[in-house]
Amino acid sequence: MSVPSDKKMLIETADPEQDAKSALRRSLLVMRCALDDAARGPQDRKICEHIARYLLARPPTTLGVYLSARNEPDLMELYTALSQKGVTLSLPVVTGKASPLQFAKWKPGDPLVRDRFGIDTPEIREFIPLPRMLLVPCLGFTPERFRLGYGGGYYDRTLEKEPRPHTIGVAYSCLEVRFPIQAYDVPMDCIMTETGVI
Repeated sequence: MSVPSDKKMLIETADPEQDAKSALRRSLLVMRCALDDAARGPQDRKICEHIARYLLARPPTTLGVYLSARNEPDLMELYTALSQKGVTLSLPVVTGKASPLQFAKWKPGDPLVRDRFGIDTPEIREFIPLPRMLLVPCLGFTPERFRLGYGGGYYDRTLEKEPRPHTIGVAYSCLEVRFPIQAYDVPMDCIMTETGVI
């Protein structure tokens, strides 16, 4: 039986490496969403403590942060403390499908609106230059500090130009994995988990 031409095109352009990464993303997301809420609270506090200690040696004036979604580590306790110390915090905003992230000034308590991806962003969009340091949520990570995200490439595009901000990947230690590294993948400067810094 012959294969229709449009089906042949799908077969010829299939990328086994990308398919494997997509499957890995799905399994890691299932694993993270299955983590016990009672255990995640203490783990989140440990991550906050490790980051706070790390920042003592390199205090930022501007810091890009994220708001927890899909069981990402919740660092609101840290954000409140940093904001009270005068650190300018900002949240990432997607402004275009193939564009780097923009960052809008924000502090705990400021009003938020949900974007088309279901991510909370500042209601008042006061955009600022790319922060000198970023906290970057990781769906998975390697021992060499390469991050696996959700596949949109927004952080990759944000970090591909110089000067590159100092990047702190944030994840639970159980999400350490191995995956093929590609030319556009950029390692984080460090990865922070509840067990410490990599």
